[in-house]
Amino acid sequence: MKDFIHSGVRPEHKDETNRRIMVVNLFAAVGVSLTFLLGLRAWWGNELGLALILFTASTLFFISHRIQIKFESSMGRFISVSILITCLMVLVLTLLVTGGADNTGPLWIYLVAPVTMFFAGFVRGVLALIAFVIVCTLLFFVFDESLLLTTYSYTFKTRLLYSFLTVSFLSAFYEYSRERSYRTTLHLSEQFERMAHHDHLTQLMNRRGAQAVLESEYARTQRTQRHFSIAIGDIDHFKRINDTLGHEKGDDVLVAISSLFKKRIRQQDVLARWGGEEFMFIFPETTAKDARRVLESLRETLSQSPLKINDAELWVTCSFGLCEVDESISISNAIRDADKALYEAKESGRNNVVLKTAE
Repeated sequence: MKDFIHSGVRPEHKDETNRRIMVVNLFAAVGVSLTFLLGLRAWWGNELGLALILFTASTLFFISHRIQIKFESSMGRFISVSILITCLMVLVLTLLVTGGADNTGPLWIYLVAPVTMFFAGFVRGVLALIAFVIVCTLLFFVFDESLLLTTYSYTFKTRLLYSFLTVSFLSAFYEYSRERSYRTTLHLSEQFERMAHHDHLTQLMNRRGAQAVLESEYARTQRTQRHFSIAIGDIDHFKRINDTLGHEKGDDVLVAISSLFKKRIRQQDVLARWGGEEFMFIFPETTAKDARRVLESLRETLSQSPLKINDAELWVTCSFGLCEVDESISISNAIRDADKALYEAKESGRNNVVLKTAE
């Protein structure tokens, strides 16, 4: 039973999706068992019509479960849920028409609202319940009970619909509140995740975010044997900027350079703030030769035009250390080689790009 309930649950799915999958599996298991047993009872009682309906419902409950498992997509889950809800509503409508045992069939109507709202969500659930109430109203009042196989008093019919509408309203309110709380929680989670992987000043990825990208690119390189390149850029004489203009101006310089670099790199490239005045560049599936052309373009653009900081112009340059990464070198060694190349760029006069062959 545990394996049945958890079938279709995947780590890559959102928690909300996995929760719905488990509840659908549980509901399908209960539905299959209950309707099949009731179908057997109806069969032994020589109620062949009812038995056929219950056996059909049992089969549909099982089919909905298999659809969800076989088609692991949002469309597959939508079809599965639609079958469950439709089957439940048809069963309840059948009980309303026939009356069930001693006219107690209508009591099952109270299952429809919470189940529909949970599986269909607020908007679709409300629409489905409105359609269901319209059908019930037509059966009870419009067709003058000509479609009913039993008799209900006017008071019973009105009270049943009033109480069902009340339960539907409460179920809808609960689902709306739950969905809103879930969206708020998900938004906060995404914000915290972004804060954990992004620098608050420049809005670039931080060291942790860059490290995750490096590991992903390295894994792809091991699979495809296609190299990628990394570079560390460092603003020249940044301490002098902070000492002469103040740390606030220094922050403005970091933001301006980050914006310039972000606009100038290719769409597939990744830029991160590596720490202090250092930037990490990640060039997926790119040789050092091609990456160097990108860095030289950045270097020239920065050095040949001043930064505009609060209506003032400031000339700034940057040095870069570059390393090409293949499957034979570890990420830590690649970073070390890029850092060594950056040191050589600084020692050789700054404002240049130095390539160091990976060791």
